[in-house]
Amino acid sequence: MKMTLEEMAIIKVLQTEPSATQKRIAELTGKSERTIKRRTVEMQEKGLIRRENGKRNGRWELLIKP
Repeated sequence: MKMTLEEMAIIKVLQTEPSATQKRIAELTGKSERTIKRRTVEMQEKGLIRRENGKRNGRWELLIKP
């Protein structure tokens, strides 16, 4: 599956910090929070990632092998 550079950067962050917030992902990737929000929604729709246990105490699960 082809991934954008932004998607790959997000996955790299989630591998090391599965409980990272969108704000934290934005800090680590140098992207805006808005961009991260949009990309994580797209990635969930594509079946690349999934959020478990809700927004506050949740963690990201990678559904693909990097």
